[in-house]
Amino acid sequence: MDTKAWILAIVLLIVGLVIGYFAAGPGQVKTVTTTKSVVKTVTVTKTVGAATQPPKTTAPAKKVEVKVGVLLPLSGGSAFSGQEDLRGIQLAALHINQSKYPNIKFIMKLVIADTQTKQDVAVTELRRLAQEGVVAIIGAYNSAVTYPSAAEAERIGLPYVVPESVSDKITAQGWKYVFRTCANASKYAYDTLWAMADIAKANGVDVKSVALIYENSDFGVTTTEGLKKYLNKFFPNAKIVHEESYPAEEVTSMDDMVAKLKAENPDIVFHVAYLKDAVLFVQTMKKLNWYPKAYVGAGAGGQTRVEFIQQLGPDANYVYTQTEWQPDFLNSKALKKWAWINDDFKKLYGRDMVGSSALNYVGTYVLGVAIQKALDSGANPNDIKAFRKAVRDALETIKIPAGELPLMPWGVDLTVPNHQNPEAAVAMAQILNEKFRVVWPIEFAPVKAVFPAPPWGKR
Repeated sequence: MDTKAWILAIVLLIVGLVIGYFAAGPGQVKTVTTTKSVVKTVTVTKTVGAATQPPKTTAPAKKVEVKVGVLLPLSGGSAFSGQEDLRGIQLAALHINQSKYPNIKFIMKLVIADTQTKQDVAVTELRRLAQEGVVAIIGAYNSAVTYPSAAEAERIGLPYVVPESVSDKITAQGWKYVFRTCANASKYAYDTLWAMADIAKANGVDVKSVALIYENSDFGVTTTEGLKKYLNKFFPNAKIVHEESYPAEEVTSMDDMVAKLKAENPDIVFHVAYLKDAVLFVQTMKKLNWYPKAYVGAGAGGQTRVEFIQQLGPDANYVYTQTEWQPDFLNSKALKKWAWINDDFKKLYGRDMVGSSALNYVGTYVLGVAIQKALDSGANPNDIKAFRKAVRDALETIKIPAGELPLMPWGVDLTVPNHQNPEAAVAMAQILNEKFRVVWPIEFAPVKAVFPAPPWGKR
């Protein structure tokens, strides 16, 4: 091969190698680049896919159902009051079960029993409720019925919440399973006198004489004992000119009693009564054409019932009554946030709550908080004896400040040794234009009290 041929062959070889390199080189680079691109694409695709898939969810845990016993007089002489109490309890349980309170997460099942306004029946029914597996009792309106049934609950080891019965001795026994969320009779008596002393002073009335009339069960007796104990603290110069008791379930006439009062003519009559006897007393005062400067229902008994106004109409005007709660409270800044509770009550029953329904609502709420605490502690509701003990222990830690307790202008403190709530207080209302209006404490009252009351012929 000549020189030219060799040169041509070498050139062709070099060109072929260069062409082969570039043909191969860029292809490999593109392949790597493409591979990276694909990896990134796949990664992104997986991420997007994960985001668009429905998130995994766990089915909500089934709420624990807890039985609570309700012991009330749904028949007999106190049936009106018992039915009102039951409305408050049922509404509280409904709100708990509707998850209106995020701090309470269980279902409250009420097991209801009728005391028939009888002590022995109440004890028998409490035992039946215990056998049915209730973890606690709420009741029982009448102090005379609450006391023996609470004693039986203590013996059994069954938590007993008292939202309304006021006899001092209920929380004076050192019982470990009995808790009272409302004031006791001594506090009712103290606040009654305090209120009327402030009202008398504001109206320039000098009170020199009083009469004490009361039904003769624990409710009437203990409240009247408190009135006598504190009378001269608030009315230093006042004398008791008449005192008389009677059996509320049996009384059919008060003519003789009112005739005696008319003769004595005291400035104030303090009357501790249930509904029927309170209505009869006012009817008798009208019949005998006599009315004191102030007729006061002490102990927030029959005079504070809406039926008292319904049965007496305008004749109920000017009556004073202690009251634990009235719709007037919901006009305050601190309590207006609870107006929805009364709104729900009106939807169900066509009228506002009264003191007894509000008290029982609060007692049920407090018990609900305690039961939830017991559940949160790990106590097993299926071990009924141990769970009742856990509820008792939880009740003993309850401390709810004023403003955080539904409806009430006061709080609850059950950490005290006798389990008697020292925070509970009692306001005073007067019936004006056939409506309960809060007139004391005076600084919070939306209206001024009328004192003295006008006589029958000038109304």
